Amino acid sequence: MLVDQKQREEILADDGNIVISASAGSGKTTIMVRKMKLELENIKDHKTIAAITFTVKATSEIRKKAGNQIEKQFVAMTNDAFIEHEVIRPFIKDALGTEFNGDYTIDYGVKFNKFYQGLETLKSTNVLGTFRDNKENFNFRLALFILEKSIAAQEYLKSKYQTIFIDEYQDSDSDMHRFFMMLKNDLNIKLFIVGDAKQAIYIWRGAMSNIFELLQKEEFNYYELVTNFRCDEEIENFANLFHNPKYVKDLKDIKGNVIFKEFNNFSNFSEFSNFKGFDEFFRNLIGEKKIDISKEITIISNINNDAARIAEQLNEAGYNFVFIPKTPIDDGLPNGYLLKELALFTKNTTYTIYDFIENTNIDERNQTRLEVNKIISDLKKGDTLNYKKIERILSNLAEYLSINISKEETEKFHESVCESKYEMAFTLLDEKHKVMTVFASKGLEFDQVISFARYYNIHNNQNMQNHYVCITRAKEKFVMCLDNEDYFPFVIKKATEKGIEYLSKELVTNRN
Repeated sequence: MLVDQKQREEILADDGNIVISASAGSGKTTIMVRKMKLELENIKDHKTIAAITFTVKATSEIRKKAGNQIEKQFVAMTNDAFIEHEVIRPFIKDALGTEFNGDYTIDYGVKFNKFYQGLETLKSTNVLGTFRDNKENFNFRLALFILEKSIAAQEYLKSKYQTIFIDEYQDSDSDMHRFFMMLKNDLNIKLFIVGDAKQAIYIWRGAMSNIFELLQKEEFNYYELVTNFRCDEEIENFANLFHNPKYVKDLKDIKGNVIFKEFNNFSNFSEFSNFKGFDEFFRNLIGEKKIDISKEITIISNINNDAARIAEQLNEAGYNFVFIPKTPIDDGLPNGYLLKELALFTKNTTYTIYDFIENTNIDERNQTRLEVNKIISDLKKGDTLNYKKIERILSNLAEYLSINISKEETEKFHESVCESKYEMAFTLLDEKHKVMTVFASKGLEFDQVISFARYYNIHNNQNMQNHYVCITRAKEKFVMCLDNEDYFPFVIKKATEKGIEYLSKELVTNRN
């Protein structure tokens, strides 16, 4: 019996507005798809449901999970695609007048400070731009503005959707939140919201740190999923110590899968910043059988330059580690996952059109495969690749898939595939031994993870979300290198506060 089994059953039986706080590895997509199936089965009229997410990748995961489970048609889109296709393009003229054209182009290189400036730009140039401040969201503010003014838009959404499922809500900004709450409060469309405040690592680009506190003020039924199907029990327990303390377990069989090891023999700041001696530290981990070199190992070093130094040092010592850099298309773009797969197709000779079709969940009919291959095949000709050719290919692909790839996304894709410093991000992702940042690791999982206490000032309640994401990438073993004198005493303090004597002893045992 899972500790949250009752919550899982109640979610499936609940017919109201739902918010789920879903910890890492808790099977949120599985329960979302099961709920979607039930919702569709209970609809007896023309209505349907929508599943909207932040990324093409997440949308693909939902579609794949749905697979043969769901027979009825439903809408699955990214957040931006949903408001564009369902609100902005079809109803902008109705809401704002004939001066506005739904056939506008998107160019996020066009920036402005005020909302009215964005409207004026859209009216005079037929170009949809964006705010200079990346914490503000022009698209969603415009969608809400249109929805408030257009009765036709309101009636359309009310008549089409019974429930809207929203994933990764912790990454929502204030404009998105207001739009979604209008759907619930004014249009009476049910919402099924899933997220995890512990994984909110995009505060810097506008995500609201108090988003779940705002949801508490709304009429939702609240549930919490905490069972982690990904991580070893000890790793899950350690993550819970800081991030879900009420779910810390009294483990009886400790195998030492959470390890703390001193890494602080530095004479000066230069040695500290250059990770001097990490190759020897790593060799000792292997010799002491703390990690298994024959298995997958990922080192999470939260700064790109740090990750590059570590990979270089380990390679000089005879270990084969690949530095996976954070690329421009990793910056939370609407079509980021599609572009990442397209970059793999471009840069990796073993990555074929079959891989691209499967990984992006495009319809796999043979004709579709041939047509998509005809559009993108020239990306394989790296020696002739330039911005103009990339722009043409992405434009044709976007038209074929009925999506919008912005000028900003085109520029970032061009930079990612044409600059040599990003080469390893696309050619060797399947290597067993990697070094990457926490941002690049989000959504991934690895057998063994090593990280550094210097990045996590958790004793001051800082870097908490990054800390949680880092720990919960590990499936079998997690090693924290102690190069921050405040980190380990704080671990002991938190364990002692919970009355976890065995955990304190285990941590001390594995410290050296």
